[in-house]
Amino acid sequence: MVFFRKHVCLLDPWPQPFQDSLAKLGEDQTVYQNMLGPSEFNVTGNLKTWTVIDRLHTISALTLIINGVEDEAQDECTAPFFEHIPHAKWIQFAKSSHTPFYEESERYFTILGGFLTDGY
Repeated sequence: MVFFRKHVCLLDPWPQPFQDSLAKLGEDQTVYQNMLGPSEFNVTGNLKTWTVIDRLHTISALTLIINGVEDEAQDECTAPFFEHIPHAKWIQFAKSSHTPFYEESERYFTILGGFLTDGY
């Protein structure tokens, strides 16, 4: 829970839709277990050795890459997408973890809207 509060959602209390999604995950962990395993700290599932980095250069669409300073998807995880997708834009949210759409919602939706309408 300490990890989640630091790297997944900084808000306290967590927004209800976020709580609802976690509750749904708790009801049926079939997909999570198959993909990750017991937890993000003990990855034994199908994603343990899976990578797409060698194919990222084939993405031709404009791509928006987002992470937060406190995100569980740290820069080391995010950088390969920016480095290998030809038309990528990377935005990092300074006051967010993995859920900037909650934590910095005004800035998030402004950036997303601009990307969707103008491309960059």
